[in-house]
Amino acid sequence: MKKDNNFDVNELKQAAQKGNVDDFINKNLSSDAAKKVKQVLSDKSTMEMMLSTPEAKALLKKFTEK
Repeated sequence: MKKDNNFDVNELKQAAQKGNVDDFINKNLSSDAAKKVKQVLSDKSTMEMMLSTPEAKALLKKFTEK
């Protein structure tokens, strides 16, 4: 488990495409960070608010580029 919460965006993209995001989160984030990410992902209104930010839009664009 990485403690610094740094990871390769391409690895996250591959995990998302394979449906393995939960495993990726557990493997690459500290337990506290993983818990927080999972809380956000499970709350629809929080997710909508986060996804509307310019940073999230840029990240999503990066994920959808081939």
